[in-house]
Amino acid sequence: MNKDKVRVLVILGELLVICIICVLFIIQGAPGSHRDEGTGSNVHAATIEGDGGDEPIPEENKALSPEEEAERLRLEKERLAEQERLAEEARLEAERKRIEEEKAAEAQRTAGSRDQAELCAAMYDYDGAIDTLKQIPDYEKMEEVTAAISTYESARTKLVKWEDNTKISHLFVHSLIVDTARAFRKGSSQPVGYNRYMTTVGEFKAMLESLYEKGYVLVSMHDIAERYVGEDGVEKLRRKDIYLPEGKMPLVISQDDVNYYAYMDNDGFADKLVIGEDGKPTCQYTDTDGTVSFGEYDVLPIVDNFVAEHPDFSYRGAKGILAVTGYEGALGYDTGWHMYDLDNPDEAAKLKAEQEAATAVAEAIKADGWEFASHSYTHTDMKKNSFEKVIYDTDKWEREVQPILGDTDLYIYPFGSDICDWRGYKGDKYEYLKKAGFWYFCNVDASQYWIQITDNYMRMGRINADGERMVKTPGKLDYFFDSAAILDKTRPALE
Repeated sequence: MNKDKVRVLVILGELLVICIICVLFIIQGAPGSHRDEGTGSNVHAATIEGDGGDEPIPEENKALSPEEEAERLRLEKERLAEQERLAEEARLEAERKRIEEEKAAEAQRTAGSRDQAELCAAMYDYDGAIDTLKQIPDYEKMEEVTAAISTYESARTKLVKWEDNTKISHLFVHSLIVDTARAFRKGSSQPVGYNRYMTTVGEFKAMLESLYEKGYVLVSMHDIAERYVGEDGVEKLRRKDIYLPEGKMPLVISQDDVNYYAYMDNDGFADKLVIGEDGKPTCQYTDTDGTVSFGEYDVLPIVDNFVAEHPDFSYRGAKGILAVTGYEGALGYDTGWHMYDLDNPDEAAKLKAEQEAATAVAEAIKADGWEFASHSYTHTDMKKNSFEKVIYDTDKWEREVQPILGDTDLYIYPFGSDICDWRGYKGDKYEYLKKAGFWYFCNVDASQYWIQITDNYMRMGRINADGERMVKTPGKLDYFFDSAAILDKTRPALE
């Protein structure tokens, strides 16, 4: 055999060996080889070079038997069912709580409506009481509610129409003296003036007790006469019916100069009107040692508390009238424009802050059942003033005070000095005040009552319940209280 044939045979032999080795290698690594026999798995342990051993096969990668798979599915189904059960329980519990909360809220609304109805009824507003109860959902099915409606309907028939709206009295006071020792001391700004024109807190409280015992009930001037638009399209005034129980008598009260002027500082008067922690208006007072407190230091909170205890002292929520000037601000706040340098941004900001504070208090006062009246801006005699001065004063009040107090159609003359005599209103001054929006006017008259009601205005006389009246002409007040019995014993002798 020649060399070429030998070389061919060698090459073929080498190729055969290589093929055999490849076949063996493939057979060794194929599925079902001896390394995987009897395991039921196509996963083998991999050998990591330098690791020194084999890692275990993760459980999650192992194939489950049919029995194991069925058990797994059963457990998963039970888990999902439990989740659904818990979710449904949570939903039912939330629904139960929602229904309970709605029932509680409805019960609270119903209770609130019944309380409001009782208050309306106590103030002789039986229509308001009935309407309030009828706003309760399904009120017809509530025995207690329908019984209350029947009671109110019966009580309404027993009210008596007040016979003559021109026979209604009007009492007024100024700021109340809290501390007579400070007010009447020699060092106060005007002890004689305080003694003549002011009333003490104790005296005013005693007045209210007497008025209540005599059967008086607070009404608004708007309860006496109301504005309306006639068939001719012109706004007019007419008498309004007042219905009270037999023996009750309507009464208007008002307070002048609710401004807390600078001259009263440190003289035993309230500082200002503020909003209390309960959201209601009240008074701030500073004691001799500088301690600041809040409460019954003037007419408003005293009347409020008295009406809260005796709601039948108020006709349909009426309280009284607060007459406000403007030359030293309003309600105890420095809101007068002339009190600041408005070209100075800091000064302008201070004015705005005072205006905002006073406005918030005014809103709370009106929501509390009180009314505001213009007492002029400058507190000057409107009868003696020229027509030009009336225009100036009225415009100043509209510009500086009205934005704080809101619109009002009530005008109370400074010093009680009316612009016209008893024969009626006419002339430029009246026309200008009427143009400014005033329909109701109050002067000072010592009679028990004095009222004029026309298509265009209502005019009402007032009686001052102060030191001057109680000491010098107490008989004028006998309709209301015994002056000698309530007069503060710390008052100096009045000349």
